[in-house]
Amino acid sequence: MERIMERSLSAEEFDRCWPWLEASLEFAAFRHKGMMLPTHHKEHVWERIRTKRSMFWPGDDCALVTEFYMTPTSIKSHHTWLAGGDLQAIVAAMPAIEEWGRICECHQQTGSGRRGWLRAFEGYHEIGVRKAKPLI
Repeated sequence: MERIMERSLSAEEFDRCWPWLEASLEFAAFRHKGMMLPTHHKEHVWERIRTKRSMFWPGDDCALVTEFYMTPTSIKSHHTWLAGGDLQAIVAAMPAIEEWGRICECHQQTGSGRRGWLRAFEGYHEIGVRKAKPLI
């Protein structure tokens, strides 16, 4: 059973969970002509967590990283931008993460990723599709 998710600033916990987060970053990396460039490296993600720009949610079998986004019209979103590890553990963690968003007066919980995530989570709907085209 997955322990209750807790936000953590522990470098040791981050190191333990890094392989799951790295796999998530690699999935979304820029790929072109044999290159693979992730959007962030380990030190970038850790710096966002360490400086409290991002929240780190380690679990026994998964880890998530979230951030708050505020639009110019004051819509506040609690956004899951990295999630890795066991899918069922991630699904089990989401109620605690969603509750944190409610406590912090967010209007919505959002997330980035493959369309397959929509099948895994109840109550979510697609709000757009990201597309990419290499320019080099």
